[in-house]
Order: sequence, then C-alpha cells, then structure tokens
Amino acid sequence: MTKIYNQEIVRRYSNALYSLALEKKKNSVIIKDLEKIKELSIKNQEFNKLFFSPLVSSIKQKEILNIVSNGLQLDSITKNFLFLLSFNKRLMFLDKIYDYFINVLSKEENVLNVDIILPKKISEKEINEIQNKLKLKIKDKTKLNFLEDENIISGFIIKLGSKMVDYSIKSKLDKIRDSIR
Repeated sequence: MTKIYNQEIVRRYSNALYSLALEKKKNSVIIKDLEKIKELSIKNQEFNKLFFSPLVSSIKQKEILNIVSNGLQLDSITKNFLFLLSFNKRLMFLDKIYDYFINVLSKEENVLNVDIILPKKISEKEINEIQNKLKLKIKDKTKLNFLEDENIISGFIIKLGSKMVDYSIKSKLDKIRDSIR
C-alpha cells in the first residue's frame, strides 16, 4: 500500500510540475534546475541530511531552500515547487519526482533517457564513443546523462527507462557480502 501511495504522490507532483513547465514554456530551465539540485545531492551528503530529512523543521528547510535557490540561481517555478514540497513534507520524493518528470517529458518528445553512472568523470572522446555505440544499438532518439558516483568503485551502471544494468564493483561486493550472511 505504501509503495503504491508513494508512486501516486510522485506521479501527481511530477505531472503538476510538467503542466506548469509546459504552460510557462520553461521545460529546459526546470530540468537544468533539477539537475543542479541532483548534482549537489550526489556531491554533498551533509546537504542530503539537512535537505531531505523529514526531521528538519519546515522553517529550517525553508531557510536552506532560500540559500540553495539563490546559490544555484534557480528559476522561481523550481523554487516555489521546492517550497511546496517542503511545506507538504515531500522533499524526500524529489529524486523520484525528477525521474518521473524526465520520463514524462521524454515520452512527449519521443526521446529515450539513458543514465550512465560512472565512478569518475570521463573525457569528451569517451563520451562520443559511448554515444556512437549506443546509437547503433538503440534506434530511438536518446539523451545520455553521465552521472558521477565514486561509491560504485569501478565499472558502470546504465539506467534505460525502468531497466537497469549494473556492472559496478560495489554491487558485486554487496552480493558477496549478502551471500556470506
């Protein structure tokens, strides 16, 4: 019940943000804003603890949101959306809302989003090689998102819609640890 309820929350907020983005013609601005927040949350664990914790008061979260919004120069729509999530104690769903928002937008534009998670940044040459190889395999229009997560140690993770391929050392170590227990 809870998982279905959470998915419904994510769907409703994502669709509301999508409708507002279309109405104001700010799709790309909102995507960039959400990517900035996602990047900040990947790089800064302290930010995650303060920003996404339901234990932090809404007044404190509002102060944090103001600082982050001004520092990242977020659009007023994104800023107000974050305030709404904070007020309703829904900030913990922001990552899922972002993913759903991107999926809805991609379906409208017939673009397939592919997240490639690597332990470190790669060169433009390597990015181009990956793009060319994927174009041969995937005939649809694709948008590649290269994300950095040093926790995966080595290897890579590819997320293609609802499918995920995990060739990271971290997942292999986790499987070994789980089998020992």
